[in-house]
Order: sequence, then C-alpha cells, then structure tokens
Amino acid sequence: MKFLLFLLLTLSAQALDVASLHPLITDALKQVGGSRIKVVEIVKPGMNVHKFQPSASDIRQMAKARLIFASGKGLEPYLSGLSDSLQAHQKIVEVGHSIPSQKVSKKDEIYACCPHHAEGGIDPHWWHNISNMKRAIRVITKELSKADPEAKELYTTQAKIARIKLDQLEAWTKGQIASIPRGKRHLVTAHAAFGYFCKAYGFKATFVQGLSADGEISATQLAESIQELRKEQIPVVFPEQAANPKILSQIAKQTGAKVGKTLIADGSTHSYEAMIRTNVTHIVTGLQ
Repeated sequence: MKFLLFLLLTLSAQALDVASLHPLITDALKQVGGSRIKVVEIVKPGMNVHKFQPSASDIRQMAKARLIFASGKGLEPYLSGLSDSLQAHQKIVEVGHSIPSQKVSKKDEIYACCPHHAEGGIDPHWWHNISNMKRAIRVITKELSKADPEAKELYTTQAKIARIKLDQLEAWTKGQIASIPRGKRHLVTAHAAFGYFCKAYGFKATFVQGLSADGEISATQLAESIQELRKEQIPVVFPEQAANPKILSQIAKQTGAKVGKTLIADGSTHSYEAMIRTNVTHIVTGLQ
C-alpha cells in the first residue's frame, strides 16, 4: 500500500523544481528526491567549484527553482549577490551551514584551496567526512519536505535508504583504513583540503603547495616541506584533481617519495560514493 502511495506521488504530482550549486549536492538531492524533484544542475561535474561565478544564463535557469541548494561554509562567496537576484518565493539552502566546521590553522592558511578560503580560515570541504554527508541528507530531506509536504513520507523513506548506503560506505572506509598501521597514517596533499577526512579517520595531515597563481611556493616553504617529509619518512605524496602537480613532483624527487594517484579534493564529480571509494583506495594503496 505504501509503495503504491509513493508511486502515485511520484507519477501524478508536478515535480518540485530545485537547483544545485555543487555536484555532490546534486547527487544527494537525486537520492532523496528521486523523480519527485527536477534538479537544475548549475555547477556540473568537472567544473571548478572554487572559481565558479553564476552568469545571467545561470540565473535564468534558476528562475523556476523553489529551492537553491549550495554546499555552504563559504565555498560559494557569490551567494549574497545571488540572493538579490532571486524572487520572493525562492530560498537558498546552505547544506553545510549546520555541519560542525573545522578551521584551517593559521600555520596552514597559505596551503588552503584558494585565497578566499585562506582568508576566512574555514575549511569548506566538509563532505570528506562521511558522517557529515549523513547530516547533509537530513538537511536536504527537511527542506524538501517543507517545500513539498505532500511527499514528506517519500522523501523520508528515500533518505533512509541513502543513509543506509552511507553507513555501508563508512564501514567499508574504516575497514580499508584499518589495514594501514597507525604510524603510517600521514596524508600529504597539495592543499589543505582533506582536514575533515584526516580528523575523522585518524590521519596526520601535511600540505605542501602554496596559493600563488601558478601554484608556486617560496624557497623557504619548499625547504621546510622537504625537511618535514624526510624526517617523517613519507613514502608517497598525493596530487589533486585540477591542481598543478609540478611542486609535488619536485618535492617527491628531493625526498625520495613517490607521487601517488590523484585524489578528488573539491568534490566536482558525479557520485559521492565513487569519490570516496576512489580517494580511499588510492590513499590505502599508496600508504601500504
């Protein structure tokens, strides 16, 4: 009976129009909303989420959206300007707003993902902790249910399925990481983008690439990075998708470390689960 009710709700009602400003949010929206919602993907997989600015065309695409979902935590610095362009019935939802924040330390601000986030000190990459994505699912479910109360039971049921999948993903992640001795859980990446991951899963984090336009760092910073990696006997350093690998290759050459497989830092990909499995597999393989 419930299945029939869900099917009727999905097929008979007009879809709820929403927009997404981050590919991982799009993935979560589709899991919770299914065919009950129509998602306009403003920021698509492969786009640079740190440099994106909405165009007039993007704003026109969002015109029908009741809800506009953003990742939040300062990842989209254009949100205040965007809100001025919206209609009264539209609402921006910053999914990461209620998720506990981690700050990039003063020492590591030069290694943040981009100058904007170095200034504020808040790490916007909250999704690298799977528990945070579970929180995000709850936020999305709540907002969809408020905008479309007729389908609340449908959203709630589909959210439960999504959280079960995340529970399984988290169990798999912890099982994979358990194969790395605790003394070897040292994650070296270009930028300070994996802080949530490192805190959640027991890694020490080191970042080695600066924020200038060409990705260069000063000779002093480079020497300090090389000295630390030699001291820690780091076996592998990990490049990031869309980041300049030049500095990492130079550091690896001078420390004897290998350059590992590329990690997805900014979440600009179509599937959250695929991103986590790819990152964890590359990290575990490299550090083992």
